Amino acid sequence: MAAQAGINSTTANDAINATQIGVPFIIEGPRATPLYESLAMILDFKNLGSNVGTIPSWDAAPATEETAESDEVVLVNYTTSGKSITGVWVSTRAMITDQFVQDSGALSSGSVDEMAANVRNTIDVEALELFKTASNITDNSNVNMTIALWAAGLALYKAQKPGGIACFIGSPAQLRDINNDLANTAGGQQVATAGLAIFTSGMTDGYLGPYRGVQIFESSNVAAADGSNDVGGFLSIVAGAPGSAPSRSGLAIGMWRPMEAEGVRVPSRHGLDTTVGARVGFARANERMLRGMISKRAA
Repeated sequence: MAAQAGINSTTANDAINATQIGVPFIIEGPRATPLYESLAMILDFKNLGSNVGTIPSWDAAPATEETAESDEVVLVNYTTSGKSITGVWVSTRAMITDQFVQDSGALSSGSVDEMAANVRNTIDVEALELFKTASNITDNSNVNMTIALWAAGLALYKAQKPGGIACFIGSPAQLRDINNDLANTAGGQQVATAGLAIFTSGMTDGYLGPYRGVQIFESSNVAAADGSNDVGGFLSIVAGAPGSAPSRSGLAIGMWRPMEAEGVRVPSRHGLDTTVGARVGFARANERMLRGMISKRAA
């Protein structure tokens, strides 16, 4: 009988001690550095009692008025709008066999960590896909990103009065094109210190640094707008406590059940049927706090 799906001596044969393993670990699988933990507002829905939550926001404030002494101030309405967020399970499952655990030795301890990293990556992908359907999008489809296009998008984003700390999350292609434009634009050497140092930091994912007052992030999890274009974007966040997620953000993740791993012993399969997952939901908390930016992927 062929080996069953899961983590076993067939699927993970390079970790089995048929010969002496040269390193005390298994290198992590290919994935981006998750950004949602730094940029999304994480909402505690464990005790919500419903699979649908609402994120309320104040609407634009009514006009104030100036009055003379003894004049009565007119009553006005302050209204709110709400964004719905629906919970789903993001999970992965594998049978971790006794043979794999025994023959790979200490290397098997990373199996659940790898499964958890896969779930985190999916949560990150889902969060960044929210830019794709944002109400406010600057569409430069089939045009490579330039610093001028980026600056024009920034101006439109600021006109939305997003508040908070301005961030930009771009795909590798978008940041490649900004870098190329900075390097080739007349006077590029004058902006090299502030610009090129950021956009050529050498990092493949994650936080790159500040540019023009905007915190720049790169991620290969940025969504494809279509087959030829990527959709990154600008995002407003309000910092939370040190080491924690933002207290406010244009991106929201509802957390009904934090990630956890569960294993059930299956004697007939000589292994541990293991599931790692989280119950989460995704929403744009407030449309004025983010703006999508679409541009061409190919150089």
